[in-house]
Amino acid sequence: MFDLNNFLELREKRVELQNSLIKKYSLPLVAVRTNYPGENKLEPLSLSIVDIAAEEMEEYFSEKIVYKEILKNLEGKIYLFIIDEKAENIKESTIYFEENHILGRCLDIDVYDIDGNGLSRSQFGYKKRKCLICDDIAFICGRSMKHSHQEIKNVLMKKYIEYNNYVIKKEKTIKKLGDIAVEAMIFEAATAPSFGLVSPLTQGSHDDMDFFTFLKSSFAIKEGFEKMARISYSYLTLEKAFLRTRKIGIETEKIMFEATENINTHKGMIFLLGIVVVTTARVLYEGASFNDIQPMIKNMCKDILKDFENIKNKTDLTHGEKLYKNYGFTGVRGEVREGLDIIFNGSLNILEDSLKKNSDINLAFLQTLIFLIGKVMDSTIVHRHDIHMLRRVKREAEEFFAAGGIYSELGRQTAENMEKTYIKERISPGGSADLLAVTIFLYKLKSIFF
Repeated sequence: MFDLNNFLELREKRVELQNSLIKKYSLPLVAVRTNYPGENKLEPLSLSIVDIAAEEMEEYFSEKIVYKEILKNLEGKIYLFIIDEKAENIKESTIYFEENHILGRCLDIDVYDIDGNGLSRSQFGYKKRKCLICDDIAFICGRSMKHSHQEIKNVLMKKYIEYNNYVIKKEKTIKKLGDIAVEAMIFEAATAPSFGLVSPLTQGSHDDMDFFTFLKSSFAIKEGFEKMARISYSYLTLEKAFLRTRKIGIETEKIMFEATENINTHKGMIFLLGIVVVTTARVLYEGASFNDIQPMIKNMCKDILKDFENIKNKTDLTHGEKLYKNYGFTGVRGEVREGLDIIFNGSLNILEDSLKKNSDINLAFLQTLIFLIGKVMDSTIVHRHDIHMLRRVKREAEEFFAAGGIYSELGRQTAENMEKTYIKERISPGGSADLLAVTIFLYKLKSIFF
């Protein structure tokens, strides 16, 4: 039997606990619970909803959570978090969660500042929360008991089922994106002749890696791309998703180096393909079209060159920073800022047209690679040589492509001769190779999802 006095006593004790935690840590507190009707607030549905919300809160605030406590009593299951962040920022994030997450309206997420004051939606320009069932204000419906407990529970169950269906679809999508990413990287590495790049037939211009190094690396970093997709395929703003996936990119680089014994096989690929995976996951989440990917990349990466703004006084410059400082060379960052126009209005068309003319995928990839080498400001070539070598390689590739490229006996012989020359001169168009992999990824994506 429900004991009202015990319920009120427990609520009072929780408030005392919350205040003591705020005082102890001098930080804001967040309380998360299911907005569940009736006397039994520990029913399985209520517990499942709050557990999901708490897990996502922990993932969202991650290292900023300094303390967590779980209460489970007549009030229901309540998660308390002490978070090292401004209370106003936390409240804005939780309001966004309530407004945009499938289960957001099923929850009560209260934020208290360091003085123990609860922050309200109205402080941030939001109206009072609406009822789950009708358009009236939730508080008024609750007080007047406009809807039965069973009606409310039915809506909560419907939301919970919707969320689980979303999770099933999400995981299928993420797995498929991971598979396509690995396939694209392996197809790129398998393309031969490869103009100084690693292929199954040769190490190209590289003494420290071969085709099997690329296979190990490709499978090792697959999980990183899946993690990026998982973050982006969600209610988060694209800006916040991008910031979080950049951290995953750094972690993925470490995994790559561990798998390859400190050989850099895919550092550029993690950056470039990572951006494309993040945007394609978001497009699929929103149910948008393939044509929405490019403008989304542009929007997400519009400020990406700001990373170069503070390099004047740096001494430990990266390869890309040195090229920017010495030549104003933006490399792949410049390509990304332009929404990878070189792919969407260039190499993707070349690949599609090539496959229509000839079903030989190796020839299609080669033709696409030749096109890219002729167009791309490839930082790998500049790093190994100089800007003059890049201009020479671009000119040779453009002339070769203009003459018909790989689709003739003479073309194939020319490619083999260029391969030998580039290996001898230690030329490796690694930036073009990364863009080829992304082109293959988008081609496969388009055929499967759109």
